[in-house]
Formats: sequence, structure tokens, C-alpha cells
Amino acid sequence: MNPESLLRKAQALGEDIKEMESIDVMGAYQQAQTQIKTNRRRSMYNQLMRYAAFLTIPLLLSSLILGYLYWGATDTEEKYAEVMAATGSVIRYELPDHSVVWLNSGSTLRYPTVFKKDNRNVELKGEAYFEVEADRKRPFYVNTPAGLSVYVYGTKFNVNAYEDDNSIETVLEKGKVNVISPDGKTTVQLAPGERLLYNKVDQKLLKGKVDVYEKVAWKDGKLIFRNAELGEIFKRLARHFNVDIQFNNISGKEYKYRATFRNETLPQILDYLAKSAALKWRTEEAVQQADDTFTKKKIIVDLY
Repeated sequence: MNPESLLRKAQALGEDIKEMESIDVMGAYQQAQTQIKTNRRRSMYNQLMRYAAFLTIPLLLSSLILGYLYWGATDTEEKYAEVMAATGSVIRYELPDHSVVWLNSGSTLRYPTVFKKDNRNVELKGEAYFEVEADRKRPFYVNTPAGLSVYVYGTKFNVNAYEDDNSIETVLEKGKVNVISPDGKTTVQLAPGERLLYNKVDQKLLKGKVDVYEKVAWKDGKLIFRNAELGEIFKRLARHFNVDIQFNNISGKEYKYRATFRNETLPQILDYLAKSAALKWRTEEAVQQADDTFTKKKIIVDLY
């Protein structure tokens, strides 16, 4: 490339750059605007610039390359946002593509502030119900810490992926979803009314029918149990009410429950359970610690 061509490209690049951020090396600079203007009427100045370009080609090329590397990285770097449902709460949130997500207690969703042109990737820790805006050109991916991924184009589904659980559950209410195993070797497609359970321990996938509303009613403030064992019930109650539940002598107890709770308090629910099983419960109140934080309230359940 001859010097004149290189100069023209440098000038064109300068004219295209409207605003640039300065590199804050010492923390003392503010944002600056750089704009290169040319004055075509000053032929002598242009001639001098041509000679200068010829003499400083290596420096100019280095500047252009470094500029592209820095500004290109800045322009293309993804920025992420994170939304979290505090323990004991449920929140509804709208994503940049107008998809809507409900986050269950203690759950976190991380997503790019601007979705890419060819996909929409989010990262979930905990449980979320999604109503994904249809877009055939941009599949929607839900990625979990265990490596399991769910991808859809537009549908309604629930993903339960708490890190302290031994399994990840995907339940489809409407549309179609594809679940990809952590090793990427298996893809399972679900139809409405189906669920896929991934066991983190043995890494097996189990597909079957399910009562969808039982699994998604939490977003409406309800707790629904259908033939649920006490261990599962206590775990969900602990998350829902932001308490620790310690249960003793539960092994070998095969009590199962069918119940729907809407606005009941935790003591009311525990009293209901006590009517059907030989259990007693008591409360240990939260305790202030040395750093001025408080422990969670603890519920101790004894089965007889």
C-alpha cells in the first residue's frame, strides 16, 4: 500500500470516529472526544502530510493496529447484568428482548445487557420460570452451573437448578425445549407436560410426565405438594420462608402429602403437617453475631 492510500485510510478512520474513551492509566483522565478534520483547501498542508506519512509509516501502522485492538475489544466486549431474588422472595423481571422471567427465592440470573444477533444466553443459579419471546433467528439458552443447558426459540418453561441440590429439573408448560447434557453428547426434546430430571451424582437423564402447575405455582405465591415426601417439603419450606429447618429421625418415615398453601404462615403449615404425621416442632430465634449480622431463624422438627 502506498503512502497516499495509507494516509487516506487513516483520515477516513478518523472521520468515522466520533467519540472515544481515553485509557485511564493513572485514574486521572476523563472521557475525551477525538475528531480528525481535514482541510482540503490547504494543498500545501496536505502535501506536507503526505511526506510525513511516508516518513512515519511504521509508527502510523502501529497506532492503527493498537487502536483497532483496543477500541475493537472495547466495542465488542459484552457487558453483563445480574438480577437476584433475595431469600424468601419471588421477583418478576423483563429481559432486553422482552422475555419475562420469574426468579424464585435465593436465585440469580446473569445476562448480557444487549443480546447478540445470533443467540440469547443467560446463566441461572437457582430456580426460574421463563416466558421467552419468540425469535427463530436467535435461540434462547439457559446455562446452569452443572453444565446442563436448555435452549428454546420461544416458549414457557421452568428450570430448577439450585447448586446445593443433587438434580436439575426442566419442566415444559408450552412450546418446545431442548435440553443438552453437560458433556454435550445428549440432547433431549420435551413436549408440554413433560419434565427432564438430570442427576448430578450419576449423571443420568430421566424423562417423564409431570403435573406442570405443581412445579410452577411458586411464581404465583403458592406451594403445591403432590405425593411429596417430608424431606422435599422441608427443603422447599426453608427456601420459601428463609429459615433453616433441621429435622430429626426422618429416615424410614414414608409420609407423603398432598396440599396447596397460598397465604399460610410457616407455623400454620407445620401444624397442618403435624396432624398427619407424628411430629413436633419448635423454633430457635435468630441470634445476633459478633459482626452484627443475624443467623437465620431455625425450625427443629422431631419425628416419632
